Amino acid sequence: MGPIQRTPNTKGRGLAAASLLGLALAFTFGLPARADTDYPDKPVRLIVPFPPGGGGDKLARVLAPTLGELLKTSVIIDNRGGANGNIALQAVAKSKADGYTLGLTLTDHIALSPSLYDKLAFDPVKDFQPIGLIASTPYVFTVDAASGAAHLAAAIAKAKKDPGSVSIGYPTVSPLLATELLQKQSGAKFNLIPYRGIAQGMPDMLGGRLDAWVGTSVTMRGFIDGGKVRGIAVTSAQRSPALPGVPTIAESGFPGFELVTWYGIVAPAGTPAAIVAVLNARLNKTLRTPDVRAKLEADGALILGGAPEQLSRALRADMDRLGPLIKAAGIKPE
Repeated sequence: MGPIQRTPNTKGRGLAAASLLGLALAFTFGLPARADTDYPDKPVRLIVPFPPGGGGDKLARVLAPTLGELLKTSVIIDNRGGANGNIALQAVAKSKADGYTLGLTLTDHIALSPSLYDKLAFDPVKDFQPIGLIASTPYVFTVDAASGAAHLAAAIAKAKKDPGSVSIGYPTVSPLLATELLQKQSGAKFNLIPYRGIAQGMPDMLGGRLDAWVGTSVTMRGFIDGGKVRGIAVTSAQRSPALPGVPTIAESGFPGFELVTWYGIVAPAGTPAAIVAVLNARLNKTLRTPDVRAKLEADGALILGGAPEQLSRALRADMDRLGPLIKAAGIKPE
């Protein structure tokens, strides 16, 4: 049977064009796309893959109040740390796809886990619906302000002279990967010690049981400004505006060195498109709010935002770029 011929419906085309324009405006200006739903009509849960006090937890608590106001409901933080984010991501993946359970994620967890684990309880690409990117941040190598080395070069020299004599703590895989890359480029050999988060690692460093700590600028800004620790290097290509006195690893003698992490929000796969559009629009509007932007940028975050597809592209790009590095370094989950 041949195709059915229909009389052109210019009115229909006009309505379709108006709908597309409305969707474009929703993403551009933070207006909610039309949804035949009363969403949200109850609190939204944001599962955070860190214990309270970590960089991701701090970022989530900056976003949650404003995002909740814009959604006209409460955004409740649900901390589920451990297993490189797998506990939190599994909980998100298995939740009902109705927009009431979201997950905070970052490069370490959703992009790197496939290269770390032989078997996962979720598929990073198939089991999640991206909502949007939040921001990217560099990592900062820090030492105890009272007794630590003043420069990265001093720590490297000591670790080269006496391999394993410089202990460095880290909370997730990306800072470990940054340290592995530094070892490879410098020829130094550090004693790398994993921690669940900064709440466990910082007491050891301040107590003299750990020589250095690698954490995001979001996590470390307060400690540095408070004079407890000294930043000796950041992993971004340029110095962080929030930490202008801390040199990059590249300018410390290792040209081209760069490794940053991004944060984003995901929902379970199958979340209705209308709800995704509302959440994405409200997230983007939250990131444009002066108070939220100021707090994130003060900690060295580069605001990202954008459409859900931009999170998808970031995920796939880092899986392709960093996955081989993990395998080449022989990094395994702790």
